[in-house]
Amino acid sequence: MRGAAFTAVLLLAACSSQQTFVEPEGGWQRMMEQPRYTPFGESRFFADGRVMQAPPAGTVSRDAPTAGPDVTRGYTDQGYVDRIPVPVDTALLARGRDRFEVFCAPCHGMRGDAQSVVGNNMPLVPPRNLLLPQIRAYPPGRIFRVTTEGFGLMAPYDVQLTVRDRWAVVAYVRALQLSQGVALGDLPPDLQAKAREALR
Repeated sequence: MRGAAFTAVLLLAACSSQQTFVEPEGGWQRMMEQPRYTPFGESRFFADGRVMQAPPAGTVSRDAPTAGPDVTRGYTDQGYVDRIPVPVDTALLARGRDRFEVFCAPCHGMRGDAQSVVGNNMPLVPPRNLLLPQIRAYPPGRIFRVTTEGFGLMAPYDVQLTVRDRWAVVAYVRALQLSQGVALGDLPPDLQAKAREALR
């Protein structure tokens, strides 16, 4: 009840007040047309007359590599790295699967065998089958470099994928290659039994 009375008092006070809105100096249009600089425009503020300024000397990009070339490029002076230089765990493989399915599978297929709608529509230069023996023989650094710089009609993915994401994709490609090419006799006994059951 007290709340209702308080609300009524507020409404009466608001109705009885004779507030007048004063138009700001220069009119309301001044709010719509505010002075600002545009990229590549001229500026009287800077000595060189340009709006866009180079970063101060010594500035380091937040995306600048903080690791060695084995991690950031996939190769060193000795050639392609032959081991994935970041810790490989289930989280990295899960991330690799996610990124692979978004960026790679449209052309290379979900299993990496180049069986995809996009791949089937590229008869002259089809996407590579990642399960072929010669690609299985590639060191991880070479797969990383192709992911980073592109190859043939494949665009580079260094903008869309971080360094860690690219290594995650490499790790997932290795997992795909293993899963699609392991001999039945090389599986542990319990998995052999499951595989034989699935093949019946």
